[in-house]
Amino acid sequence: MDRALSPTAYLMTVLLLMAGVAYGCTTRLVPISDLDVEMIDDSRGVLLGTHRLDRDGKTQLSNLKWSNDMKWWIEEVTHGKRFQIVRLPLDGAFAVKLPAGSYRVTTIVFDSSRGKWHTVLPTTFEIRPRECTSLGTSEFQLQVRFLDGWITRQVIKEQELEDDGHDRFVGGEKCPTAITPLESPVTRSVKLGLYEKRLERF
Repeated sequence: MDRALSPTAYLMTVLLLMAGVAYGCTTRLVPISDLDVEMIDDSRGVLLGTHRLDRDGKTQLSNLKWSNDMKWWIEEVTHGKRFQIVRLPLDGAFAVKLPAGSYRVTTIVFDSSRGKWHTVLPTTFEIRPRECTSLGTSEFQLQVRFLDGWITRQVIKEQELEDDGHDRFVGGEKCPTAITPLESPVTRSVKLGLYEKRLERF
């Protein structure tokens, strides 16, 4: 004999279905190479940036080993579409191909031998078709304790692009580039945990 779902069970079922749909809408992206630039069409643009991590020994626990890259979760604010950008370098230039739209970074994750450290740094930008958007050069200082810590971002170069090595990302041709100013300096907490682990199961 069939039994009707209670209101609580019905609500939980709906929430689980909604979570599954949202989870399935997250698109995974990796930085592009010279060859990939040729595949950019009238609906896509390129996000450029350079990261530098302070490695003077005072800003990291000496017994931790850190990955060479980080992950960003970003959201296109108009339509709510989400993306996970992997393999963003902690030290070096990057370029990521994205659909045109307005974006915000919702989560940043660093991997270490102890686990995953997550934070949020205020970062918003706009991607225009067949154009480049530069976030400039950001220097990170990361200080961590046992379960938490803090990260500071200082944008040290916004207007000068020639030293960032971005020409190789646009096939040697000039790419119309818009500079997106970021809040700087800015300091936010960073925490160790399993945050957003469900989003990493691709």
